[in-house]
Amino acid sequence: MQVALLQLSLFLLQLLSCCVNQLSAFVVNSRTFTAGVVTSAKSLVGTTDQTHVGKTNKFALFSQTSTRAEEKVQVANVVLEGLEKRLKKGSLTGAEATAVIEASSFLLDYIDELENVAQDHHDGVVQVQEELIYDEHQLRTAVAEMDVDAVSQMLKAGLTMDAATTNTAFWNVVDAVDHAEAEDRPLPTTVTQMLHHVFEADMQQLLLREKETFNVTCMQPDDTGIEGAARKMNYIFDDGDHKNLPLTEGRRCEDGNCCDKCSRNIFRTFASDAECDLQTFPELSSFTFNNLETVSAGTILQFVRLIERVRRTVAHEYGLPLKTILPLQAYSRKYVAGTTQKGGGGGEGDFVTLHTDEATHSGYHYSCVLYLSTQGKDFEGGDFVFNDPAPKSEDDHNNSNKKGNSNYGGDEEEFNDDEIDEDILELLKRGELPDKIVFNVGVDENDDEESYDSLEDEIRRAGRVLTPFHPSRGSAVIFSSGWENMHEVEKITSGVRYAVPCFFTTCPVPDAAYEQMHVGKPKTDEDIADDWLHLLLAHRKEEPMESVGRVKELLMKWHYMCTPLSEH
Repeated sequence: MQVALLQLSLFLLQLLSCCVNQLSAFVVNSRTFTAGVVTSAKSLVGTTDQTHVGKTNKFALFSQTSTRAEEKVQVANVVLEGLEKRLKKGSLTGAEATAVIEASSFLLDYIDELENVAQDHHDGVVQVQEELIYDEHQLRTAVAEMDVDAVSQMLKAGLTMDAATTNTAFWNVVDAVDHAEAEDRPLPTTVTQMLHHVFEADMQQLLLREKETFNVTCMQPDDTGIEGAARKMNYIFDDGDHKNLPLTEGRRCEDGNCCDKCSRNIFRTFASDAECDLQTFPELSSFTFNNLETVSAGTILQFVRLIERVRRTVAHEYGLPLKTILPLQAYSRKYVAGTTQKGGGGGEGDFVTLHTDEATHSGYHYSCVLYLSTQGKDFEGGDFVFNDPAPKSEDDHNNSNKKGNSNYGGDEEEFNDDEIDEDILELLKRGELPDKIVFNVGVDENDDEESYDSLEDEIRRAGRVLTPFHPSRGSAVIFSSGWENMHEVEKITSGVRYAVPCFFTTCPVPDAAYEQMHVGKPKTDEDIADDWLHLLLAHRKEEPMESVGRVKELLMKWHYMCTPLSEH
């Protein structure tokens, strides 16, 4: 017991000296100090045998629940006096030892109390911070002032940005970009951080809008057997034979990480009229990432905003991690009545032949078409059409002219094939054109062209179910890119139709690709802002090869640029 008392004495002498000199400040600052002290002091007291230690009158002072600091100092002095006597004379009476031990115990309990008070104070501050009440007016004010820290705090507290506030945030970002460029200075990190809030708010608002989802069975080419190989070769050399490609169930998703769900998602209002306004964003009608020198910052940011909204929608609809989805291609497409497309995607034309996106590019795993104009107002014809095999249980002849039971854009008239000669249909099915005499059987010569168009349309419908979607500005179709979603665009009969096709991949980018870049993955907010400036907003003249390299880097870094560091 004497050894334990000596150890306790030496320890408490240091502890209590601190208590005497700094007891008042101790209440506020003791939390870190007492964390280790409480455990050590209790351990030393625990080694002292108190079985035969009696209570003294002096300890009556210690048992009182006083909160005055000077009384705690008196208690500390009792211990110090006892310890001083113990150290000088070598022993204490039983009463003196009891007083020291009980005073020490009291002080240790007091330290526990201080620790609890400090913890309660800390928890109270945290709770007050969490329970701070913000309102929409404060959020709008913070957005208008580009106070990103305040906006982030309010959003974390549970507020959300409505469409008007989000629009204000977007245009403030545009102004900040324009000012940075005019003053030839780096892009502020507040710009990209606010953009991240805009992207998140866009998605929250989209989830509240009407959506139609049609689940379909995933399909892929069946290349097995001689017949499958032969039909595949025929399809390669004849676009018109695409619908005859033998298929089997399953998702190909070459080199990617798709889910096993396939579907078609129809959004009547994916974007507002204002977001697709070609007067506000004139370059949106012919946008491509490869040529940004003369494109306004507003249009560039708006196009990225729309594509990012699609990317987040794909992740949400198919349950995929956002970071695994990257845009592989995105551009504006112009369809003009009476023209024929020349070259690749983006060229003018008045129709798009039947195709599968994943067959066009093996990396296309999810697709979207966003519309910038309205059928019946800006153009006529030009339906987007899903083209599916008719159910096998139905008679092919009965299905040869049906548009399908479902219609994404309204009712369609059924085509009557009673007047079509079966011999002509057989010739067309074999890829042969009927001669003039056969073609004109029962048809007035003045109606040759119209009759041929009717026959061509009839063969197109043979054994198929066609499901058209009637485009309107701001609407979008998002779907899995496999063979379950063969589609085409019907001929535009008048006007001009603008749309934004975009395609997304789930193929991972190898780390080596980032290492080969001049500046790899962004590691700070400043890095993110620099990537936005140099890959999108620099407005510099480029050589074609330089442009290709920049766009490639842009698409690979897309997720890192469009999300905060915490989501990288």
